[in-house]
Amino acid sequence: MALHQDLLRQARQLAMHEPKRPKQASLRRAVSAAYYALFHLLASEATNRLITGPDRDALRAVLRRAFDHSAMKEACKEIVKPNAGKLNKGMSGHVVPVALKQVAEAFVDLQQARHEADYDVSRTFTRAEALDMVDLAEQAFIDWQTIRRTIPADVFLAALLAQRGMCR
Repeated sequence: MALHQDLLRQARQLAMHEPKRPKQASLRRAVSAAYYALFHLLASEATNRLITGPDRDALRAVLRRAFDHSAMKEACKEIVKPNAGKLNKGMSGHVVPVALKQVAEAFVDLQQARHEADYDVSRTFTRAEALDMVDLAEQAFIDWQTIRRTIPADVFLAALLAQRGMCR
């Protein structure tokens, strides 16, 4: 099982861990795990697409470390702009599918929720909120499967890693 799938499963387990009175620690970790599930799904897809062939696992693992959370967020914001904003140059005339926009929006929303869960101790999460974030990540996984082999998806994956260079 891939890390991103394990994280998504763990996120739901954490949100449901205490049946009656969920602890904030469990709910916060659930939100964080939901974000990291999507982060690792996209980083894995990008590196697997970029580096193919046998005996390349070590190189893919090293490249995954190059993904920057804020740059990924900016790439997500760019892809949802009309005509894919500055990423339009690589689209070869293709329109960004709604499902890809939903993946990008989910990434931004999950990242914001993760920041709140990890750093804002005054913020209280409910089980419903944590489960909403897990559901959002699960839906992003589903949406990704429907568009992952499209040109806009390839542009998006490249922008996640090279956002600064592609959005000039």
